[in-house]
Amino acid sequence: MKGFLLTIVSALLVILVLNVGYYKDWFQAKPLQYWTDFLKDKDDTLSLEGIMASRYGVPYTMSMRIKRVLEAKHVVNPIILFEPNSYLRDSLHIYPKIHVPEPAVFYYYTGLEGVWTNSPDAGKANFLVRFTNKGISLDVIRTPEQREQILNAYKKYPPIL
Repeated sequence: MKGFLLTIVSALLVILVLNVGYYKDWFQAKPLQYWTDFLKDKDDTLSLEGIMASRYGVPYTMSMRIKRVLEAKHVVNPIILFEPNSYLRDSLHIYPKIHVPEPAVFYYYTGLEGVWTNSPDAGKANFLVRFTNKGISLDVIRTPEQREQILNAYKKYPPIL
């Protein structure tokens, strides 16, 4: 009987502590919010692609669209050149919260090689991902002169995360 009473008293004490002051705020912000999100995600009927898109956001969606376009064109061994995030932040002001994924993250999502403008492999890039007012465009880099012109245009914008 003592064990049962101690269990009840300790449970009531824990409930009291979690409903007062700082611990109330912490409990609602951390464990309770986690549980609510878990129940919402558990009942979600998204496909694997939908779950990945909701978890990783715009960089994942952008990466997968690029992959689908390249697969539809049957491109072999594409190397994608990304505009620097500092260019997107400082010059365009179109998408203030959008960032191009790191090349390693892009590879993780798609299995395709991506490079930044300051990479030693930037000279091998054959596609350029650009952000415009109309969205994202995937431009073909046809000549080495065109590639050098693109790289020179982005020299004053260092790649940032």
